[in-house]
Amino acid sequence: MKLITTDGPEEFAAVAAHYLMRKVDEKPDLTLTLPTGSTPVGLYRDLRDARRMGDFSLDHATVFMLDEYRDLPSYPEGSFIEFLQNNLAEVIFNDSTTVVTIDPEAPPHAYDRALDEAHGLDLAVIGVGRNGHVGFNEPGDDFSARTHVVTLHQDTLDANFAVVSRSDRPTQAITIGMPDLRHARSVLMLVSGSEKRAVADLLAAGIIDDRFPATHLLDHDDLTIVMASELLRKS
Repeated sequence: MKLITTDGPEEFAAVAAHYLMRKVDEKPDLTLTLPTGSTPVGLYRDLRDARRMGDFSLDHATVFMLDEYRDLPSYPEGSFIEFLQNNLAEVIFNDSTTVVTIDPEAPPHAYDRALDEAHGLDLAVIGVGRNGHVGFNEPGDDFSARTHVVTLHQDTLDANFAVVSRSDRPTQAITIGMPDLRHARSVLMLVSGSEKRAVADLLAAGIIDDRFPATHLLDHDDLTIVMASELLRKS
């Protein structure tokens, strides 16, 4: 495991972007998965800027969605596919990049077939939830399951839908499972946000803890963690 600590959101985004761009330089036709949420927003801004300057493209890559809400009442509004469209735009939504989306109504095993046909993930870029989830592999989930339906924890819903009434929130999601993340040839884990100090401490110390799914990737052969340095500063 390689841990890189960064000072401020600009450096956090730049380090993550440099890593991803290097991987694409090494293998332009790589398969990868990309996260949603607030953590990668700066990364995606830097990738958009690099593409517009002609310094980067995912034109030969295949992008798999990491997860998607299954019963979001407003779908596709507020969905993760909408998030990716808004934040990555022409970086992946163009005439060249292959994007494999998660259909909320399709059986999860269909996604496994697509992953198998692509020979798995070359790179898994993942964020970490405040309860330690990666994708939507929540604490207490079956870590041996591949793509599957998960019931979302209340703290996850409170984090993602803070200003949305409970009747307008989803209760389930579909996520790539831990086996496919663990079998990715490289993993880039992005950790920022003051509410993630507990899981950040475990990750930095290299401690695997069943209460925090993200720690189950610590024994991956090629794991790089980019972490906001304030998470390691004791208050």
